[in-house]
Amino acid sequence: MVRWLLLLVFTLAPLIGFEVYSHTRLRAEREAELGQEALRLLDLIQTEQQRIVDDIEHILATLAEADIAGPACQETMERLRQRLPSYLTLGFAARSGIVLCSTDRQTVGTGSADQPQIRQALTTGLFSVGEYVATEGPRHRVLPFALPYARNGGESGKEGGSGPAVVTALLDLDWLRQYQARKPLPPNVTVLLADRAGTVLVRVPDLQGIVGQPLPERLGLYLSGAETATALTEGLDGVARVTAYSPPGANGSGLAIAVGIDRAAALRTVDVSALWSWFPFLLILLFTLTGTAWAIGRLTRQRETERSLLKAVLEHLRAGVVVAEAPTGRMILHNSAAERLIGQPLGRIDRIEDYPRPFTGSPSEGSSELPLVRALRDGTVVRQEELRRDTPAGPITCLADAEPVRDSDGCITLAVVTLTDITERKTGEEALRRSETRFRELVENTPVMMWINRPDGGREYYNAAWRSYTGRSLEHGERWSYIHPADYPRLLDCRERGIAAGESYGFDVRMQRHDGAYRWHVCRINPMRQNGQIIAWVGTAVDVHDSRMAREAAEQADRSKSRFLAAASHDLRQPMQSMFFFAEALHSHVHSPRGRDALAMLERGMETLKGLLDSLLDVSQLDAGVIEPRIEDIAVKPLLDDIGSSYAPVAAAKGLDLQVVNHHDLTVRSDRNLLGRMVRNLVENAIRYTERGVIRLECHPLDGHAGIQVRDTGIGISGEQMSWIFEEFYQVGNPERDRNQGLGLGLAIVQKLSALLGHPVEVRSELGKGSVFRISVPLGDATESPAPALPPRETERGRLAVLIDDDAIVLMGLRSIFQDWGYDTIVASSTEEALARLRAAGRRPDVMVADYRLREHKVGTEAILKIRELAGAPVPAVLLTGDSGPDVMQEAERHGIGVMFKPVTARLLQEALTRQTGTAA
Repeated sequence: MVRWLLLLVFTLAPLIGFEVYSHTRLRAEREAELGQEALRLLDLIQTEQQRIVDDIEHILATLAEADIAGPACQETMERLRQRLPSYLTLGFAARSGIVLCSTDRQTVGTGSADQPQIRQALTTGLFSVGEYVATEGPRHRVLPFALPYARNGGESGKEGGSGPAVVTALLDLDWLRQYQARKPLPPNVTVLLADRAGTVLVRVPDLQGIVGQPLPERLGLYLSGAETATALTEGLDGVARVTAYSPPGANGSGLAIAVGIDRAAALRTVDVSALWSWFPFLLILLFTLTGTAWAIGRLTRQRETERSLLKAVLEHLRAGVVVAEAPTGRMILHNSAAERLIGQPLGRIDRIEDYPRPFTGSPSEGSSELPLVRALRDGTVVRQEELRRDTPAGPITCLADAEPVRDSDGCITLAVVTLTDITERKTGEEALRRSETRFRELVENTPVMMWINRPDGGREYYNAAWRSYTGRSLEHGERWSYIHPADYPRLLDCRERGIAAGESYGFDVRMQRHDGAYRWHVCRINPMRQNGQIIAWVGTAVDVHDSRMAREAAEQADRSKSRFLAAASHDLRQPMQSMFFFAEALHSHVHSPRGRDALAMLERGMETLKGLLDSLLDVSQLDAGVIEPRIEDIAVKPLLDDIGSSYAPVAAAKGLDLQVVNHHDLTVRSDRNLLGRMVRNLVENAIRYTERGVIRLECHPLDGHAGIQVRDTGIGISGEQMSWIFEEFYQVGNPERDRNQGLGLGLAIVQKLSALLGHPVEVRSELGKGSVFRISVPLGDATESPAPALPPRETERGRLAVLIDDDAIVLMGLRSIFQDWGYDTIVASSTEEALARLRAAGRRPDVMVADYRLREHKVGTEAILKIRELAGAPVPAVLLTGDSGPDVMQEAERHGIGVMFKPVTARLLQEALTRQTGTAA
């Protein structure tokens, strides 16, 4: 073993030596490159520095030739200061060194004759660079420059003269440091500037407190010599650097300049490369030595280790594994799972005859011998053979795979068997079969029609209820022949979308019963999933034909009721209308108190009857869906005040106090007329069912809504009646159906308007103590414009009114009223008659009133438009109608015609005419 190791080391020795040589050479080359890089950077810095010094020299030379010294020197310097950069200060100094004038006024009067740059300039007569100076001014660290003043003569040129002798400049060293720091330098590079005395002027990167300090003795070589050079020096921060330096005598700037590159940092990449180059050799050597020693030891234990490892793996397997030697059958390997499945220990089996026979037999072989035995003795290959063993805890079932292992001569040397426990799976399959059987029995015997389809929608099973209802079986011909042809496309579309989405779907469809009758069914189909996958579709069909027919009959009856109410209200309004007109006409003919009392009673009865007809009209219109709300911003206070003033006399007549409590100036979003109708119905209801006490009409803000409520002290509502009060024709406490208490439509209208406007209505009541009805209305914008006031009516004397109605009695009543109002009248029963009489009269009408429904299927709108065409002007007009359909309102609004629903009182008709004439004007 030692000889093999020595041979290995001897083989690797040349490679190791070559690596050492390569590393040393690379370091030397890299150091030479560092010196060249430092010289290149030094040249750049030196060029920049020389340019700065040359610029200063040029400025001083210009000043030396200028004739600006004298009394106005300081004023001239002030002007120059505005043009000079902030880092440079210029001035004139006497031979004594005292500054006479300067761009920095604070330096005037400072200085001394021992300044080296002044002495040198006066001695040599040339431009001179000074040494580091620390001043008390704003630029406390500067580098001075001097140049003899060319126009120095007379007294100033004498020893000790007071005139300017030199032109001076001060360069701000802080600016110079910042200027150098802004230069893009490579990492780990430093720049050092020092004056000829060895004082540090600039160091980049900056070191705290280093500026103004003398260079240490080890860096004295930066000041001596007359040529640029490189050296390995220890910098001011103690870091060894490859430095390129230029002494003051080697450049024209009079400064020492040094550029250093961190040697260790620069060589680190070479060392790292060398380390990575060394690493494979060392690693190979280490692995080789270690591997050789380990391999020698491992070869002696390999067989035992592999055997132990194999047994450990086998012990962790859930499947049973047995390996036996041929031809004896001696057990070589087995695990505990095999012993558990076989039910006996296997460690001491040395012969084939010793193998147990625990299983009840093999369905394929008809034998209870283990598959391992058959593989050893006969060379039988066994695949997925199911074996069963009965135990007190229940049967154990497993799948066996056995195969012989043969050598190169084809002789059996080993046999291997694996036993996989499938007891849980078999139990689950058995439970699934039982569950499926129960499910099929449940589906088969349920009275609801059910069926099961495959995942793709193909039919699989129909239960007895389905087969009995349709008289068909699964094998019946056309699948969809029992579906009504009109429903088939909708069914197919719904089915395809549901199957594609993998979600429940349903539809209503007419299915043919076994007797040929089609009946409506509600079908619902739901997916059955297993492990997230659809395994079947289960559908149900429920016969809803009778309930559907009953619902349609109820809806038809409801529509018939609405049509009846609309027709009845129209037919009743015609005679009512004539009664109103003639009652109004009687006022001018009845003068006795008894006659006026009778006339008042007649009008009161007609008003009651009109209220009943209006309620019927509201219900029919709401049921027909012809009312279109006009939502706008409404001020609540004027609305409630108007309702309160209208109903206060009615309440007072019953001895009740009607109070309007409205402390909040709220604006709501609603339909002015419909909301007013809701509140009026609630007030009327409160007055009707209150015998004594107070009725309060209130409005309060509530969670972004306005709560308009009517509170009374009436009879109250019991809990049993609460669910009925909004039903049509239902009245609390009026079993005799007293018509003075209305028809029981007021709250029904409130409920329908609540649904139409989206204003919820809440009720609180206690029997015998009164009720509170509250309407929640959303708040609106408070910038509502008040409704324009109608202009006062002019006198009608001599004005012409055209009256058109095919009912002679109504027409005569209209004529009587208009004549009492002072109008001249033209009456007609048709459009043609009205046009003919107008042409004969030769006058243009001032107002028109026409019935909407005329004879021969004519309408009043047509008559009004033709009369307007004849008159050549938009004559104000009002339509009288008993129709509740939306066509009348829409047509009239389109042509600017007023509409009033019969029966109409004379007062209401007069107000409508006032609005129309005011609008026309």
